[in-house]
Amino acid sequence: MLTPHEIEAATLAAWPSIETVADGSWQARFASGYTKRANSIHCMDPADGADSAARLERLANLYPQRHLPAVFRVTPLTSQPLLDALDAQNWRIFESSLVLSMPMARTDGIDGAAQFYAPTDPVFIDAQDRLNGFSPTERETLTAILGRLAVPAIGIVITADDGTPGASLLCVQANGIAIFLCVITDGKLRGQGFGRRMMATGLSWAAENGARAAALQVLATNAPAISLYLGMGFAYRYPYHYRLRPEPQ
Repeated sequence: MLTPHEIEAATLAAWPSIETVADGSWQARFASGYTKRANSIHCMDPADGADSAARLERLANLYPQRHLPAVFRVTPLTSQPLLDALDAQNWRIFESSLVLSMPMARTDGIDGAAQFYAPTDPVFIDAQDRLNGFSPTERETLTAILGRLAVPAIGIVITADDGTPGASLLCVQANGIAIFLCVITDGKLRGQGFGRRMMATGLSWAAENGARAAALQVLATNAPAISLYLGMGFAYRYPYHYRLRPEPQ
């Protein structure tokens, strides 16, 4: 079974920030505000809690300098002294998610409508843009993040009957773990099996490229997605949440 450290390390490798400031096992990550994972502080060692209050304030103060809110991602790797510092400084919980994982097993094969692209291929980015409705800044930042990937990755698009993108995702293999990101289905096509077909294709690609396990993160309120993933063999591992530093009075 994958440990939280294995999953978290793979997730950070699978979704690089544009800028990172390290302090021991803590990372302050910045990516022009695109996704909370790439624009928040992370702790990767539950034993790294020395001088938490001062270190937290020091890293948090880097965010306003970049015109970003100070956000912390709380996982099982967050040390208790650091949790205490977050509470003492009144950082507010504002979003909860779940981590699911599964060992790699027999897969259903590649869907016939699936198309594969390098993550930075404009066709893949166009598909993500069409399905998400990015602003120009979001598209530019996504392209920059994908350009920093240093591990094997593939962009997958499954087309609808009219030839337009019906669903898309990014599958990244980091340290033998397939991480699924940017998972989206056209709103008009939800409930028609596109998500399952796309995930099955991603799992097949990962298995063929040597992944021993898979993991993903999903909003705790996204019941349809959670049901899909559990039905495909994923199992609940642990929760995490984000905290937001209060605005100065």
